[in-house]
Amino acid sequence: MFSKITLIIACCLIFSSCFFKGDKSLDIRFSSDSTKIELNGIEEANLFQLRKHLTDTVFAETLLSVEAVDQENQGADSLIKGNLEVVGNTLVFTPHQPFIKGTTYVVQTVLNSSFGKTKDILKSDLGHNPKLQEKSLER
Repeated sequence: MFSKITLIIACCLIFSSCFFKGDKSLDIRFSSDSTKIELNGIEEANLFQLRKHLTDTVFAETLLSVEAVDQENQGADSLIKGNLEVVGNTLVFTPHQPFIKGTTYVVQTVLNSSFGKTKDILKSDLGHNPKLQEKSLER
């Protein structure tokens, strides 16, 4: 009897730690001097893969995209090219050309993304592609 109770308690602890792990939200912002974009709050598994595969340019291009939004011409967004590097637990995007003051930049990434949230699962509204994390930044 004692071993069954111990087994049940162990299973409950394991399941509770899996379901209530406290997902980190991804923090996307400019660096303090506004010359780079920093992504914080990256999950540990994603950080491991980043450090391993970040030198692959195709991987880096699909991982993060930064677009400058032209407020006057709605269809004239331009993709910003740059380099990615992992510094500690932060992914840093450094553009080849400096960011322009007064311009809005839209950052899209698949980091910390999922195919849906609990609400989407209950509605059976899951897609085949992960839902991108997106944030608009004003320089």
